[in-house]
Amino acid sequence: MDFIPRLLAFASASLLLLGFETVEQGQQPATGTTTTVVAGGTSFSPATTTTTTTIATPTTTANDAMVPPTARCGQWWGLALDLGWHADSMPTLDYVMWRESRCDPTQHNTTLNPDGSTDIGLTQINDRSWCLPTRWYPDGYLQTVGVLTTVGCNDLFDPATNLKAAKAIHEYHTGQGQNGFGAWGL
Repeated sequence: MDFIPRLLAFASASLLLLGFETVEQGQQPATGTTTTVVAGGTSFSPATTTTTTTIATPTTTANDAMVPPTARCGQWWGLALDLGWHADSMPTLDYVMWRESRCDPTQHNTTLNPDGSTDIGLTQINDRSWCLPTRWYPDGYLQTVGVLTTVGCNDLFDPATNLKAAKAIHEYHTGQGQNGFGAWGL
């Protein structure tokens, strides 16, 4: 009879490996699960429950954008859409964010540009080209178009500001009859 505790331990381990979790005595299993009672008073319930729901055509807002499983920076899609990025641009913007900063808004490239300029934030916006004074834009391009309100580029570490700036740069290139993502070499 001493094999019964071993058999129960083996059965418990097997059920756990197969995706069942233990329901303690007196605890109710989650709604929609099936409970199996095993000799000895221990019960198990499946770890996953399948529910079929018919959903009408989904209506999405920018906040609950449908992010594909292949997105690498999906955490920023809703914000980008809220800020006016078009859904068709999101896969390319996702690629830019991943390639440039690995989705990290705190990234600051201070060493790779031969001209001494730096690249800032999610989309690695170049300070010399876009937010520092130039002969064409004495206050800086992003300041001139109203994306930045302060002198300098530190606000580009804020993800929302960076995505607004990237959109302004994209629109600048599009307005010039160029590829909107040309500033990122695409």
